[in-house]
Amino acid sequence: MLVKNHNQGQKSEALFRNLCERDYIDIKKSSRYEDRYEHIDFYVKLKTQVRSIDIKSTKKINGKLQDDYYYIEIKNDNGNKGWLYAPNMCLVGFECFDAYRIYRRDKILDYINSKGVNKFEPRTRTKDNSLCILLPRKDIEHLIYYTLYK
Repeated sequence: MLVKNHNQGQKSEALFRNLCERDYIDIKKSSRYEDRYEHIDFYVKLKTQVRSIDIKSTKKINGKLQDDYYYIEIKNDNGNKGWLYAPNMCLVGFECFDAYRIYRRDKILDYINSKGVNKFEPRTRTKDNSLCILLPRKDIEHLIYYTLYK
């Protein structure tokens, strides 16, 4: 199961990179350490600044691939803080069926804190036992930083 999810993540990252190159967006792969421990897949120049970004592939709910909800990792599989709290990761790009919707990580964190983390449906992911909440995409559409269409 973990290998399949890892491959899905790698495919999503490769597609994101290809779309950036197609649209002449400067993109650079992060180091292995940054990828593994700081939740940074790439550095991209969107708008006027180069920023770190973590790419999230589409996820399944009840066995069906969907893009209406985002999995927001609160605690990782080791029991440490999840990617939502990764201080060096500026942006998070969620793969949707038609585009990558890119948000500032700190804006998502502020939104969740303003609502209260208990207001969202908790989920323990079976693939790795990480604790996540399901965040409806429609609730944070107003926070979109950039959209990269497929």
